[in-house]
Amino acid sequence: MRRNLFRLALTLAVLVMLPLPFAGGAKAADVTLKIAHVAPPTASFQINAERFGKHLKEMSGGTMEVEVIGGGALGNLVQLWAQLRAGTLDMHVIDIGAMLPMKEARNFFIIVMPYLFRDQTHWHTFLASDTFKDMMGKVEEGTGIKFVGPLGDRPPRALTTKNTPVKTPADLKGLKVRTPLNPAITGVFKAWGASPTPVKASELYSALQSGLVDGQDNGIAAVVQAAYYEVQKYYMPIDYMRTGIGLWMSGTRWASLTDQQKGWVMAAATAANKEANDAFPQEYETWMATAKAKGMEIVQPDIEAFRAAAQPMIQGMEGKAWPAGLYDKIHGMK
Repeated sequence: MRRNLFRLALTLAVLVMLPLPFAGGAKAADVTLKIAHVAPPTASFQINAERFGKHLKEMSGGTMEVEVIGGGALGNLVQLWAQLRAGTLDMHVIDIGAMLPMKEARNFFIIVMPYLFRDQTHWHTFLASDTFKDMMGKVEEGTGIKFVGPLGDRPPRALTTKNTPVKTPADLKGLKVRTPLNPAITGVFKAWGASPTPVKASELYSALQSGLVDGQDNGIAAVVQAAYYEVQKYYMPIDYMRTGIGLWMSGTRWASLTDQQKGWVMAAATAANKEANDAFPQEYETWMATAKAKGMEIVQPDIEAFRAAAQPMIQGMEGKAWPAGLYDKIHGMK
């Protein structure tokens, strides 16, 4: 009897010392950051936000993680910026040129000007420049939103159509082309003779399918990831805009983190950006090959004709939409 009681007591002591199981089989992170974006779940915004989350979890030893909510489920572009300002949303991932709904970011209007950047290397040079840091610093100060860093390149912005191959701006006359709510983009498509028609990214496929719009402007990644090749025939690499993805955080949320946590966030963004950019060249080739395999025809446009037709719009904005001389300063960076 004594022996049995001793064994029972020993068993209970061992059980008390064992860690209790957590729901789901793992301890929850100390900090979970909610990241929103407006694109489909297959888009690069989602993929690169998940890359950031992977690195953040690894670097923090599992104490920090992210929840990515895409498709505009938490609001449109304007609403997400407002939520960051108010501190009701932790993070936002979007094209760096999509800051324009915020008046404090008005000087960034310049980076969506057609043919400002020669190539992605030129874009990277701008991101690393004091000019960019000064411009972004003013946005952070005015909005209270923290720019965490770039989060990967995007393919140059191109053009697709359903029925009409486009080689020169004249071929765009009368075509309804979906564009985002960006005055630079709608302005240049008007200059090229098209009828720009803003449509939400989440509604673009159905708009193309129904004929509400004849074409759309996006890079090859979006064409493949959202399966626009199913409702578009021609792809024209007019490559008029080169940019990348950015990651922002609510200033309130940023201030709530410890210095160590802030370091993990910044380091995770740097690692995710490198991973994304290292993968980009091969991804680009794969996207192009996929579009061709799915039946899209690649039409080579007259780039100089598009560039020339855009110049009057650019010159008309000099000194008005951005400080005089800024276009030439950025355009001439080496």
